[in-house]
Amino acid sequence: MASLTKTAQDHTWDIADVIIEIDGVALDLATTGDLFTCSFDQDNITISVDVWGNGMRVINHNAEATITVNSSRMSNMWRKFLKNENNERLAEHKINILTPMERITSSSASFVKIPDLNAGNEAPTVAMQFKCIRADAAAA
Repeated sequence: MASLTKTAQDHTWDIADVIIEIDGVALDLATTGDLFTCSFDQDNITISVDVWGNGMRVINHNAEATITVNSSRMSNMWRKFLKNENNERLAEHKINILTPMERITSSSASFVKIPDLNAGNEAPTVAMQFKCIRADAAAA
């Protein structure tokens, strides 16, 4: 058996390497915490077994996803979405997210709703949520 000291490797994650663009506009002012989340709506496969124990694997081709980008409300990106033509119901947006590990893309994202807004003694933030007909995640 190989020694852990011989097989272990050090890795570095630098959040400054993450790039988020929506319709070609880069996120210029972020928040603390997660910059984005991407959640796919359906499993890649579902498995069912009949009463005799015969199994069936069903491949799903549904790539629906929800992408939430967390931004400062003082960012250029948020100002862009305050314009009426960008937050109307039929507007479609292109999202590109590049991390040191993966590239997440969608060319069919729709702005779900104007998010909750608030003001206080913290920096103002906004969680822009997009519903994607199809999102792709691949190695960077």
